[in-house]
Amino acid sequence: MLIKFFPNGKGAGAGPVGYLVTREVLAYDSNRDLIRDADGQPMTVIRDPLPEVLRGDPARTEALIDASRNQWTYRAGVISFASEDAPTEAQQVEVMNAFEALGFAGMDSEQFDLLWVRHSHEDRVEPIGFLHQSGTSMPPYFDLYL
Repeated sequence: MLIKFFPNGKGAGAGPVGYLVTREVLAYDSNRDLIRDADGQPMTVIRDPLPEVLRGDPARTEALIDASRNQWTYRAGVISFASEDAPTEAQQVEVMNAFEALGFAGMDSEQFDLLWVRHSHEDRVEPIGFLHQSGTSMPPYFDLYL
């Protein structure tokens, strides 16, 4: 299992929320280099299977990000499993619950917002994307070594 936080986190909610739930994305090769057509234009692919919202509401998360007056309006990341891990859906729910319990210890569920979206169209098994918008200027601190 890999837990990774991305360096982005500023701006409107349409970009990050849209990326998590959209059906069509830019195409990359196995080295993560953008694939271009003969004219040099970026190519796209349809995610298959499509992203699946596991928990949270994309419209609510986008609205909360847009309403934030903080410089850093959200935090994005992924919990990704190697193909040999093959976690069951119940195990994935257990991971999400543990992440929320540890990452937001002492906070009520109304004090933070997480959007959990399963992406299973790449070589990894059931990556879970998430966005966090706490409504505060002090997001939770994460320092994970696995």
